[in-house]
Amino acid sequence: MSEQLYKLIRFAKIYGWQRALNKAVARTRPTWLRNPFVLRRQAEVSLIGCGQFAFSCVCFYLQKHKGNVFLDAFDLDEKQAESLGSYYGFRNVALTPADVFGNPALRLLYVISNHASHTPYAVEGLKRGLAVYVEKPVSVSYEQFVQLSAARQSATGRLFAGYNRPYSRAIQTLREWLPAQKPGGGFSLSYFINGHVIPPDHWYRRPDEGTRVCGNLGHWIDLTVHIWSWRSLPNWIDIRIAYANPAEPDDNLCVTFTTDKQDIVSILLTARSEPFEGISESVNLQYGDLIARIDDFRSLKLWQGSRRLERRYSPKDVGHERAILQPYWTDNRDWEEVEVSTLLMLHIKDMVEAGREASRFDLFQELKRLETDVQQKALPLTV
Repeated sequence: MSEQLYKLIRFAKIYGWQRALNKAVARTRPTWLRNPFVLRRQAEVSLIGCGQFAFSCVCFYLQKHKGNVFLDAFDLDEKQAESLGSYYGFRNVALTPADVFGNPALRLLYVISNHASHTPYAVEGLKRGLAVYVEKPVSVSYEQFVQLSAARQSATGRLFAGYNRPYSRAIQTLREWLPAQKPGGGFSLSYFINGHVIPPDHWYRRPDEGTRVCGNLGHWIDLTVHIWSWRSLPNWIDIRIAYANPAEPDDNLCVTFTTDKQDIVSILLTARSEPFEGISESVNLQYGDLIARIDDFRSLKLWQGSRRLERRYSPKDVGHERAILQPYWTDNRDWEEVEVSTLLMLHIKDMVEAGREASRFDLFQELKRLETDVQQKALPLTV
């Protein structure tokens, strides 16, 4: 059996055959293949960025729930846009971003391009009154985040972030068990993540793309903030970073948090070899007498005193489906969580780029700074 076929079978066990085959098509992009058996509906959704995630996640789940609502597809790699547009039946393959924004039928924009371009595209969409779903990270610098926050405050359109783990069934179930807890007390949280090997010439490595802190670690920083929000957020966070190799600071590192609320969190990202089944992770949590263990979002075990719960998730549920459908739901997470997690992520990104090992993040001071800078950004310029 060839390795490719063996991998397809393994992925089918994890994600189901439909999604596994779709992932394979997304990798190979055969030009002759079409997806014809889909109900065509009013086209009002456009994509900027037509890579693997756009193909195998965003379009897959939009088509599953909404049918063919696809308007324009744009990518700097025209072949990527053409293959995605052809397979999913997009009405147009746009030659420029201006063609996407200039289509009067556009109502909802998905931004799934390279990380440094997320904020500029999202800001333009918000200025035009669109609903915008921007994939993580929403920004790769503090300056970008000020621009995005200012655009969001003045926009009539809604903004959604692509952080998916809070929408996973395991996290949703875990949340349901928390109300029995008395308020207060600290969280003990531990993450172990086997990440992809990213070669030196990959676009993730460009200096302006935010490092793997924005590209990968932001997921678990965001999930931590989401979990903290079930209680209340800490006032300050002491951050420690241990680097396996200072010459490659955003690979093989461990980030730890301690807070004024007696939280302790560790996030270990390792990428020493390519995981055959893709990114895998484990999450362990204790809060009061609640103990939880999530294994790669394929299973959840909960203990609370004499109570016990065990759930299995097949297909694997990391929350992508529900997260991608945020524009069609009203019961979404508060943007304030994304605001906090982005500020914290950018602080850690700056630490990694500078090779720093310790820092304190004052949450309310950073939020006040952002509020002030956003207000100044929104003020009309005077000569």
